[in-house]
Amino acid sequence: MTGKTKIIKSACFSFFCLIFAVLFWYMLNNLFLWREGSVITDLILAFVFFSIFFIFSMIYLLLIDNRKIVMISSFFIVFSSLIFLLRRDGMWVVIPATLAYTASTLIIYAVYNMTNKNILNDRKNSIVFHAGNSVLKAGPMLLLIFALLMSVIFYFNFPLVNSKGEIEIEESIVEIVSRPFGSLINNFIPIYDFDMSVNEFIVLTAMMGLPFTQKEDVEMESLINIEDPPREVIDYLESKGIYNLEEVNFVELLQEDEEFRTILLEAIKELASEADPFLLLEYRKNLSENWGIKIDPDEKMGAVFTKLTNSKINQISPVIRNLILILPSIFLFGLIQVSFMILNFLYAFLCWAILIIFYKFKFYHYKKVTVEKEEIEL
Repeated sequence: MTGKTKIIKSACFSFFCLIFAVLFWYMLNNLFLWREGSVITDLILAFVFFSIFFIFSMIYLLLIDNRKIVMISSFFIVFSSLIFLLRRDGMWVVIPATLAYTASTLIIYAVYNMTNKNILNDRKNSIVFHAGNSVLKAGPMLLLIFALLMSVIFYFNFPLVNSKGEIEIEESIVEIVSRPFGSLINNFIPIYDFDMSVNEFIVLTAMMGLPFTQKEDVEMESLINIEDPPREVIDYLESKGIYNLEEVNFVELLQEDEEFRTILLEAIKELASEADPFLLLEYRKNLSENWGIKIDPDEKMGAVFTKLTNSKINQISPVIRNLILILPSIFLFGLIQVSFMILNFLYAFLCWAILIIFYKFKFYHYKKVTVEKEEIEL
């Protein structure tokens, strides 16, 4: 094979790898945009393109023995990732992310070329060269660096962090996570109901004398007549043999008696519709100030609890918050690395199979080299 032919084949194969590299970087970028309804699809496509890209990269590093071509072509293959990573929503990413992405890419570039150099040494020094074994040995280090890059991208694109760098948990997640702690929450909020309206919650707190809607050192006009609770509530309590309302522990009764809870909720809905709108506004303002969040009159309590949760989380020092966010990234790195350890065997087998096909189509060939050997003898 002439030198010119080798250079043409090397250049063509390098361009082929570049195409799959760009497709992989594009799908990886799409995955970490966390587009609603397409995360699973993006994950599958990113995995497929990564597998193709990695397999042909290993063949590329195995077959191309021109170090200059490898260094130049691998630069474009690896650093093309920054085209997709350094801009998000039409804006440059923050400086820490830029430095982290660039550093990770530099490491991949260095390991890429080191892998090629090691494989070439293996080719030169082995009496019988086994391509599959060489790929199997070289793969883990390269996969380790890719796992590191993916974890770094995940850290700076955490799905619960908004564009301002603040935690923004969705209502559905707050509801699911808080469900196991319902009994504990009910000690502070008697009816932890995501479907309850803000006005109904205000009436409930007023009825039970809870401090959420009260202003410190300011006496407000009563929203409802506590001494004259709804008739349905009185009738139900009397049916249970309770005639003195002062003896009733409403918190315990709400937790233990589902029927009473239903009756009270219906009564509160009626009271909320009849309450003075001006007083409701004042109580809502107090609730908003006490909890440090904006509360709209037509909101459900699910949205209010979500705002409150996000507000309390974001009051944590940014330094501590960023340290906490490292933990999911470390977990993801371990998960990816374990997966790659298993996949490395599959990738090595596929490399070996594709190399056989390339050999059949005479893309490359084996040649025997006679070497002289020096020995010492007494």
